[in-house]
Amino acid sequence: MLKTLEDIIRVPYVWGEYKIVILPPSFPYGGMENPLLTFASPSIMAKDKSGVGVAVHEIAHSWTGNLLTCGNWRNMWMNEGFTVFLERKAYLKIYNQDYWDLEVLNGNSTLTADVNRYIAAGDEKYTSLFPDTDGVNPDDAFSTIPYEKGF
Repeated sequence: MLKTLEDIIRVPYVWGEYKIVILPPSFPYGGMENPLLTFASPSIMAKDKSGVGVAVHEIAHSWTGNLLTCGNWRNMWMNEGFTVFLERKAYLKIYNQDYWDLEVLNGNSTLTADVNRYIAAGDEKYTSLFPDTDGVNPDDAFSTIPYEKGF
């Protein structure tokens, strides 16, 4: 996967040997990247390989999130949006066009659903690429929006 992503972005992986550390099922995220490794939920190890996307996404953060990063979390769409872009470019190499099309449609659908949910709740500020989270719980602003709008 590192080679595939290097070929896409044309920048070498600079962090050394990459590892994925599987944590207990209580780990609350699919994955969390660091320059040399990803902490991951055991759920990414599905026999049908449906969890591969989490690994691809977290490895892509080696470039967009670790090598180049946003100045603060108000600009997290730069990390997540560009990472989704790289992730989906990798899908074209490891899967096929139909898989990529499905990922894009699913991403657009969840983006639309999240935007509509925030509008219905009167929280339009969270639909922005630059949500103002001053004085609020950042988890209230978490959604697929920064991931998908950047794509």
